[in-house]
Amino acid sequence: MNIRRLEILKIIFIAVFIVEGGALFYWQIIWNPESSFYFDEEDRSVERGKIYDRRGRIIAMNELRYSIFADPSIVSDPEYVGKKIGELLGRPEEIYINRLKQKSRFVWIERKLEKSLAERIVSIDRGGIFMREDYCRVYLDCNMEEILGCVDIDNRGISGIELTLDERLSRGEDVYLSIDSVLQSKIDDLLSGNKQVLGFSKGIVIVMSPYTGEILALVNYPHDRNFAIQDVFEPGSSFKPIVASIALEEKCVREDERFNCRPPFIIKGVSIKDAPHQVDSYDMTLKEILEVSSNIGIAQIGLRIGPSIFYRYVSAFGFGSYTGVELSGETPGILPQRRDEISITQNSFGQGIGVNALQLVAGYAPLANGGYFVRPTILKVSSSDRILNQIISGETSKKITGMLVNVVENGTGRSAKIDGVEIAGKTGTAQKVVNGRYSMENNIMSFIGYLPAYCPKFIIGVILDEPKVSRWASDTAAPLFKKIAEILLYDESLKGDEM
Repeated sequence: MNIRRLEILKIIFIAVFIVEGGALFYWQIIWNPESSFYFDEEDRSVERGKIYDRRGRIIAMNELRYSIFADPSIVSDPEYVGKKIGELLGRPEEIYINRLKQKSRFVWIERKLEKSLAERIVSIDRGGIFMREDYCRVYLDCNMEEILGCVDIDNRGISGIELTLDERLSRGEDVYLSIDSVLQSKIDDLLSGNKQVLGFSKGIVIVMSPYTGEILALVNYPHDRNFAIQDVFEPGSSFKPIVASIALEEKCVREDERFNCRPPFIIKGVSIKDAPHQVDSYDMTLKEILEVSSNIGIAQIGLRIGPSIFYRYVSAFGFGSYTGVELSGETPGILPQRRDEISITQNSFGQGIGVNALQLVAGYAPLANGGYFVRPTILKVSSSDRILNQIISGETSKKITGMLVNVVENGTGRSAKIDGVEIAGKTGTAQKVVNGRYSMENNIMSFIGYLPAYCPKFIIGVILDEPKVSRWASDTAAPLFKKIAEILLYDESLKGDEM
């Protein structure tokens, strides 16, 4: 045998080896349903991270399930197999017959089944039907659904925390939320129990740390969606302490200075009025303006501040921009494009400006914590993780706190008062716009406050949409605030490690 013939035989042998080896590799490795190459390795092996509350209670986890797929090209009898699958699953057989008749090497039959049911389906045609392990996302807290969000059939986040933290969760990283699930549940029960009593259509309660920005509870009722960050409303008088702090910080007013608050107050043909209240004198200091919640008084203070300073501070307090909270669907709110004297007077008492509930609560943090803006977070953090930006001085913060304590002790916030506890807070009643006009019947009522006033642990925001029992937040939101504060102060189930 000459060398040329040996070379030819060698080439033939190598070619046969490559062809047979390639076929073997395809059928045993690439096509083999049990092979890790058939499905994406991460998709098969990485279990989605769990979600815990701040105290380590699990609120989202995974349960092992089994998904069924088939190779239609090798299913023995699509009609028979499809009919038997339909019988087992209680669904029309045509669904599965059509899938098994596809000109494809792969079709899903059904996803995330119990193992016993999956095995029965595979047993119908072991040559052409296969199963693989899969995970089903399970949520253990039904009053956080709009916060947690959900995943799709392939365990990819599509809303809420599941979407915003999808990358971390997808690679198996566990996440700890700032939420206390027990507190969340108790507030949810409270809102549910008061819905008929107060007659509101929607209710929001937010409890936040004034120093870290951690959201300890965020309750929307009903749980249709996350109203707290997705809905925009006018804050009404809850906005007045922000304006008062700007005026004090910029030394636009003196604490002993008096303003004539006799109605009506007319600015460029627009009349500003006050809600009915009894006063000893219409000449009021800033403290008295907040105590009785005078629109006329705070409008004059807004004019004194002026548009340039006013809107610069409003932006610094976080209004008109996203809070950056780790939740999907947030709205940035609305700041007016027109910034003349009429706009600034109306904006000063919370009209003509749009906020979401979380922005409003976070706006009180500088009043409570010595003047620092802190970005809200739904994740558990340490105080050293937070970068604080001081926007008002500690002196201004302390002065405003004293005025807001007076609001609760002597003013419109008396229904929020708790004996032996200093609470700083402010009521807000905002008329809703209906058919292009401010309605006298449709209101959003709020009470935002913090406690203990001079060393606060909690900021609490209560926002109620169209309560029917009263036109005033002092009769609706303020009493509900008190009940939530009492839970935080006295409920033994919340004691233990610090929130």
